Amino acid sequence: AKNPDAYLPDVAMTLNNLAVLQSDNNDFAGAQADYQEALSIYRTLAAKNPDAYLPYVATTLNNLALLQADNNDHANALKNYNEALTIRRQLAAKNPDAYLPDVAMTLINLGWFYHDSPQADKQKSLECVQEALPILSPLVAKLPYTQQYVASAFTLLHAWNIEPEAFIKTMNAGKL
Repeated sequence: AKNPDAYLPDVAMTLNNLAVLQSDNNDFAGAQADYQEALSIYRTLAAKNPDAYLPYVATTLNNLALLQADNNDHANALKNYNEALTIRRQLAAKNPDAYLPDVAMTLINLGWFYHDSPQADKQKSLECVQEALPILSPLVAKLPYTQQYVASAFTLLHAWNIEPEAFIKTMNAGKL
C-alpha cells in the first residue's frame, strides 16, 4: 500500500503461487479468485511496462485456463488459452529464444483442451501439436526442460491413437 511500484509485482506473484497451491489442494474457488486478482495486478503493471509484465499476464492466463478447463468452464478456458497464446506469440516474435518454449507449451495445453472438452475437436488438437513440435525440436538439446513438452505432445497423440513417429513423418512430408 505504501509503495505499490516496488511491491505489487511480488503480491501478484504470491497470489499466482498461492492459486497453484490452492488448485493442487482442490480449493478451486480460492484458486480462481487468486488467479483473477493476480491477473488484474499483472494487467495493470503491463499497461505501464509491457516488456516486463506481459509474460506474467500470459502465464497467469494459462494457469487460469488450466484451472477452468479442469472445472468444466470451457468457454472461459478457451478464451484465456487463446489470449495467453496471442501474447506469447507476440513476445516470441520479438524474442524467440526466450518465448518460443512458452508458445509451444500453451499450444500443447490447448491441444489437450481440444481433446478433453465435451465437444472434442481432433483436428484443432492435432493442429496445435503440429505447430508445437517444430518449435520444440531444435530446443530440446539446448533447453532440456522442453523435453517434458514433447512428452506431453506425444502422450496427446497417443490419446488420439496416433503413433508420434508416424505423425512426425506425415507432418514432415507435408501431408497434414
